[in-house]
Amino acid sequence: MCKRQISLFLTAVILFSVFFIPAAEASATNVTQITTVVSGGMSHSIALKDDGTVWTWGSNQQWQLGSDEDVAEQSTPKQVEGISSIVSVSAGYDFSVALKDVGSVHVFGPGGDAPIYQVAGLAGIVAVAAGQADGLALDKDGAVWHWAVGYRPSKISALKDVTAVASGGRHFLALTSSGEVWAWGANWSGQLGNGSMNDSEVPRKVANLVNIVSIAAGYSHSLAVANDGGLYAWGSNTYGQLGDGTTEARVTPVRADGIANVVTASAGNETSMALTAKNEIYTWGYGEYGQRGDNSVTISKNTPAKIETEGTPIFISSGVYHNFYVSDSGNLYAWGRNRNSQLGTGTTSNELAPQKMLSAIAIYNANSTGVAAGTNVVKLSDIEGTLGQAEIEFCQFLGIITGNPDGTYLPGKDVNRAEFAAIITRTMGVPESTLTEFSTSSFKDTSGYSWAVPYLAYCQSKGIMIGDGNGNAMPGRTIKVSEAMTMICRALGYVDNSELLTGSWPENYIALARKLWLYDKIDADAKLMTKEMSAIAIYNSLTVQKVSVASDGKTALLWLAGQDGAIACFLNTGLGRELTMLP
Repeated sequence: MCKRQISLFLTAVILFSVFFIPAAEASATNVTQITTVVSGGMSHSIALKDDGTVWTWGSNQQWQLGSDEDVAEQSTPKQVEGISSIVSVSAGYDFSVALKDVGSVHVFGPGGDAPIYQVAGLAGIVAVAAGQADGLALDKDGAVWHWAVGYRPSKISALKDVTAVASGGRHFLALTSSGEVWAWGANWSGQLGNGSMNDSEVPRKVANLVNIVSIAAGYSHSLAVANDGGLYAWGSNTYGQLGDGTTEARVTPVRADGIANVVTASAGNETSMALTAKNEIYTWGYGEYGQRGDNSVTISKNTPAKIETEGTPIFISSGVYHNFYVSDSGNLYAWGRNRNSQLGTGTTSNELAPQKMLSAIAIYNANSTGVAAGTNVVKLSDIEGTLGQAEIEFCQFLGIITGNPDGTYLPGKDVNRAEFAAIITRTMGVPESTLTEFSTSSFKDTSGYSWAVPYLAYCQSKGIMIGDGNGNAMPGRTIKVSEAMTMICRALGYVDNSELLTGSWPENYIALARKLWLYDKIDADAKLMTKEMSAIAIYNSLTVQKVSVASDGKTALLWLAGQDGAIACFLNTGLGRELTMLP
């Protein structure tokens, strides 16, 4: 089952618009959170961290996540095991390609005897690009190699002095040091740009292009950026993806209208995107899944239009039907199709505009920059291989849970009511300045638990923790699973008179918690809450939508004010964040 998991954003070079960006160039931004490269395929995504580790999420039907685990899809990034020292990645339609620092190329997915296998015959490679069912590799001498998934690569002898490559649906592009663009492969829409619609097995120079500095290949159209900031496009134009104000296919390049000073461009399946020198993002073309990021699902748009963004965008890329950007502060944004969790939002809902998400990858890279808990995270020594390892680590990164001074977590240890009150309060994002207002509690039995008084008092004030009816919080008593689930539901806004709660306690809250997927990975028969189970339950709750319950029991979902379609949840709303209720 697909659980409701963590919101996150990841950004960069993606299928159908893949070009190599050296790690040194990325690090020049001095943004610690940026991954070296992120790339997305049809229904999965892959990210490379600056420490050379690779992370994947989304569909795993073809082992494209680099794992043979019996998991159809993965909602949040997970590190790929068994591979390291990676310097570039690229996602194909249903496979992934990773380039090691020694110049070897490795594929995740079909074509081999294992989820990850090395492509034979390739050495000294400096850049890779994955397409629908093919890969390109650029070696240190400027030569280009091509291979179909599962087959040995062959050198494209007609190409020399190449500096960048891009792989589209069934066509390929190469940029030379002289600023020329060469293309070969399928040409049913003129995507080769040579004046015809005839396929070509050998590279032919794209007509009328000079001084090109970057290239991108969509499914059946192509883009090129000139050194004067002009953007050129050719090929299919059914949805206006060439940006020339028409929907006519072009067999030679045309200059896109209404956009200038372009720095780089990316292309998806009939959608185009560009980043300008003013750090503005423009999109156009196909938009059924919201992939233009303009808060609409209008099918087509034939001229570039600026979309609303947060921060200062410095990097863009396009998947098949989803897009990404990263801001100068290291925040990661994504939008578009999400049927297989390729956005990593923890849901399968499409996003019609860029949405900022907190990323496990960003947290790993953030160190003490103030992201999440704002503290250096020490790896816990006793959670390796446990059922809740990923959930424990993520909650630790968020500052919701902490380890012991000796570096252990003791995942099997019971959690008492005081400890769970602290966990809930941190999950809700309550700042320390607010907790100072709760220095005393009306609970009578807090002696010996002075550290927990602010958490107990806060939970009591919000109706999250009620006590035993006699004024006692019972802080030292192990919390029952039913009690913990009740507290989570109440923190989400549910109260006893909600129309969604039927029957008596605790069965009514248990049933609700199951509907909200809070029990995912938790034994249905468990009675007492352990530290591992607490982390799993909280992890499951982070992107569950908050609610408001009226006096008559009517229960309405809550949304972020001013952000159409953005749900209010623990992960993106703290105290004081304005909420609007669904009409």
